[in-house]
Amino acid sequence: MRAPDITRRRVSLALTAAGLAAPLFAPRLAHAAEDVREGLQIGAMGALRTTLGASAQKDGFTPDIKDFRDSTSALLALEQGELDIVNTTTQHLLRAISEKIPVKWVCGWGGGYNVLLARKPLALKPADAAGLKAVVASRKQSGKPVIIGVPTGSLQHAKLLTYLKSVGIDPDKDLDIANIPFPNHPRALEAGEIDLAMSLSAFAAIAIDKGDANLFLHLFGGSFGKQEVGFIVTDKLIRDKPALVQRIVNAHVDAMRSFVGQPARQIEFERKYSRLPEAVIVMQEREFLRYDFRTNIADIKTMARELHQLGWVKEDFSARVDAAIDLSFLAKASGLSTAQLSTW
Repeated sequence: MRAPDITRRRVSLALTAAGLAAPLFAPRLAHAAEDVREGLQIGAMGALRTTLGASAQKDGFTPDIKDFRDSTSALLALEQGELDIVNTTTQHLLRAISEKIPVKWVCGWGGGYNVLLARKPLALKPADAAGLKAVVASRKQSGKPVIIGVPTGSLQHAKLLTYLKSVGIDPDKDLDIANIPFPNHPRALEAGEIDLAMSLSAFAAIAIDKGDANLFLHLFGGSFGKQEVGFIVTDKLIRDKPALVQRIVNAHVDAMRSFVGQPARQIEFERKYSRLPEAVIVMQEREFLRYDFRTNIADIKTMARELHQLGWVKEDFSARVDAAIDLSFLAKASGLSTAQLSTW
């Protein structure tokens, strides 16, 4: 299965991402207040939305948050000068490299968004690859192949295909993949329209909380990687307004320090923004998501190789990843070296 090519002009696919060393901040200087336009995914990053305003005020600006339905549209808005900074997935950083969109990754956010669910009637044990293969083979033989729901072309789709192939399941021949938006996953699982869903953490938590599905696999850490989401700015902003970029990164680090590695604080801040049920917020923040302003650069390079192996990009862009990352602003904001900031 090959996802359609995604270019700057084709955005039809919905692509939807413990105490650290004390900061060694340079003294903050007074600046004229200004708005900084920041693009975030709808409903995402509640803890950051809750804390960023106070941190930005220290650096003399007000975050003007603009919501986007997917990372493709946010990336295009950044390229067209409509935004100053956006959150994006590692996949979309690689898309930017592929399309020669001049951006730099300047700050990490985290990962844990890839959650594979199975309907309870399948009776699959967590992470039981052999059991999954047996169910897939049996259903294929019966003429009613297993159906997995995931938005095609998404980061979750790419990770799903890579996982299936790694355990000896051919996603093109052994089962069916249905293009289903994340918000529809809980309902589709409940109705039995799909057997499994490769979902975002929030919608996975909803389905689990409702009792319609069990966690099969949380694709986080180890060979799956941890780095899934971070922040990017344009090369032009770095070139023309480096001081502003520094202030933006300062504020993001300051805000994240208030909850990184502190699940109780994550839940507290997320609760102030999110409209999700309490049990869902707690499950998402405690069981699935992990935040860090550092970046596992090795994970992004692995993603580059995976996308090439899937045929989603024409080249393996792993050798170009380092040139698309600029951690110098983060180093000044955090007091850590770029080497320390390149893994977590």
